[in-house]
Amino acid sequence: MNQITYLLYILISSTIVIYVGNFCYKNGKVYILNYFPNDIKFGNGINNLLRTAYYLLNIGLAIWSLHTMRKINTLEEIILEVTGRSSYILLIIGSLHFINIYTVYIIHKHFKNQ
Repeated sequence: MNQITYLLYILISSTIVIYVGNFCYKNGKVYILNYFPNDIKFGNGINNLLRTAYYLLNIGLAIWSLHTMRKINTLEEIILEVTGRSSYILLIIGSLHFINIYTVYIIHKHFKNQ
């Protein structure tokens, strides 16, 4: 049962991370380029860097969290474990999104003052 839980959790969490990452990448491009209208290459570079770091951190965190999974015996335990861990990943994704927005704002403020 643990292998089924591992596979189900990795599939769900990876799907969530990739979907949210692509969504933020596409929609965040306008936001970031608004901050750097004179340097489009720099803005696109920041957007690509944020997406890559986001993928590595969140998928790595999802895989790393598997080492604390307890022994699973029933279908109910599979559902509880996968939903609990998926909600943890969603909380991390939301936190990182706000950190990224704030970081881009700080970078913009720094370049604006120069």
